[in-house]
Amino acid sequence: MMGPLTDFDWTDLHTFLEVARGGSAACAAEALRIDATTVRRRIASLEDALGLTLFVRSGRSAQLSGDGDRILAIVSRMEELSKAISRDATDASRDLVGVVRVSTMEGFGSYFLAPRLSEFIRRHPRLSIQLVASQTILNLSEREADISLNMVRPQRGRLIVRRAGQFGVGLYGSPGYLEHAGVPSVLADLRSHEFVTYVEELISVPHVRWLPDVIAEPRSRFACTSLVAQYEAAIEGAGLAMLPTFMARRRGGLIRVMPREVNLVRDWWLVVHADLQNVPRIRAAITFINEIMRRDQAILMSDPAGQPSE
Repeated sequence: MMGPLTDFDWTDLHTFLEVARGGSAACAAEALRIDATTVRRRIASLEDALGLTLFVRSGRSAQLSGDGDRILAIVSRMEELSKAISRDATDASRDLVGVVRVSTMEGFGSYFLAPRLSEFIRRHPRLSIQLVASQTILNLSEREADISLNMVRPQRGRLIVRRAGQFGVGLYGSPGYLEHAGVPSVLADLRSHEFVTYVEELISVPHVRWLPDVIAEPRSRFACTSLVAQYEAAIEGAGLAMLPTFMARRRGGLIRVMPREVNLVRDWWLVVHADLQNVPRIRAAITFINEIMRRDQAILMSDPAGQPSE
């Protein structure tokens, strides 16, 4: 009776194929670049696992038995399927086709990355992008995203982490608010101003706590969980807001105040799982992101005078 499949080594099947093709253990040994003793041992192991006699031996030659002919037909089909799998994998790795999911912070995803991703899909007609712009960071180890671009540098996991660039953070107010409340000129003036800020206990990424670097106890009657909402509220005059310069530059309506005194710099970290870094579609997205981060560095950063860096 044939034993369960787990009782034999798949390497023995390959050896069986070479003996059947060459007609002897010596020919199979030459084809496989192993010694004839190893060939004979593998055939004996396969016959024992299957409970069949696969070859009728005559001197140094080996002719297939009736059972051997049946097994050869099956194993030949297995070989063709193996080649088909290999061809399919090779073609897939060669072609830039499929979906790439990129996770990033809400403000960066909406105001910097999203406007540029149309260029990526024009370059690669067979690739699609899923942009997850969120206030939380997705788990790459659980394949919630292919690439993460965030302020947090992960310390654990089989992850490839590289600094993709930096961005500036400044203090902004609307013309209407500044006309009503006055334009602060020194840090002490900020004590009399209102601020639009985060709901402290709902902050999921500590790196967005920008305001404490500027003022210890800001006055705030408008707090929200969304950076985009803070931006819109500041435009409508709800108070001063700490915003990335790439957001404030995207659309008019805000004036930067005290650019020399309030000029924070933060890092962007590009993260990909080690198993995915060389997948062509992932590599194409990483290359594109690195390219636009370098190309548009002036948009991401501002000098202390409030002008784009050169």
